[in-house]
Amino acid sequence: MFFVGKRGNNLGVRKRSIERRFFLGPNSLKFVVLFVLAAFSLFYLSQSSQSATKNYIVSDLEQSKKDTGAETERLEIEANRLKALSLIQDKANAKGMEQASK
Repeated sequence: MFFVGKRGNNLGVRKRSIERRFFLGPNSLKFVVLFVLAAFSLFYLSQSSQSATKNYIVSDLEQSKKDTGAETERLEIEANRLKALSLIQDKANAKGMEQASK
């Protein structure tokens, strides 16, 4: 038998894999690195913007809580003032007092 070219060890054996024709040269490696860096920077940017948005929501809720607490305190003071006035009027009526000007 006479062969021209390179002789392989596995003659007659059927290949079960697809031949690889994808090579990473210097230019394609640059593009892959740039793509990975762009993906990581977009991920970082999205995470930081989500964090900032949640901080704004939390600060708005805290301000609303402070406003509600101040309003509650104001209403409690007003209720106590009105109770005091009605108690004074009830005691005055119980003692038979009248208003000074009619």
